[in-house]
This record gives sequence, C-alpha cells and structure tokens, in this order.
Amino acid sequence: PVHVITKKPMSWHDNIEEPADAKFLNLIHHAALEPTKKYSEPQTESQEIGWNTTPLIQVDRTDCRLYFPRRRTDITKCCHGARGG
Repeated sequence: PVHVITKKPMSWHDNIEEPADAKFLNLIHHAALEPTKKYSEPQTESQEIGWNTTPLIQVDRTDCRLYFPRRRTDITKCCHGARGG
C-alpha cells in the first residue's frame, strides 16, 4: 500500500523546487491529445465515425438544394424571444 504524507507548509525541505521530468511531461501532454493527433488511424469502431473531418464536397452556399441556412421571420423572432433565448 502507498501511504501519502501531507507536506508541511513551513518546512524548508518540502518547499525545494525540483526540476520537472521532461519524459513525464511529454507523456502527460501526449495523453491529453485528441485521438486524431495521437494515432494515424482509428483504434476502435466508435472512432471511425467522425475520424475524417474534411468535407467530401465543397459547400456551395448559393445552391439552395444542399445549403439550408436558418432564416428569421417575424414569427420566429417572436417565438425565440418567448422561449427566453
């Protein structure tokens, strides 16, 4: 079993600055990375969904068949205000 002893705030030997372990810091930073930056391919089937984030086709914002922007009318403004948003 590991016993943790709390530090004494006024003790001189507990307040000595120790150099940071570069290997440990790199390990912590690597663990915090997104999976797409850690691995070259998905590691699980769940990661396959959304792994490639680049769009398959370029979005043409003038083509109303594939682009549906939100539009506001007097009714939607009224309802949006009634919900408190």
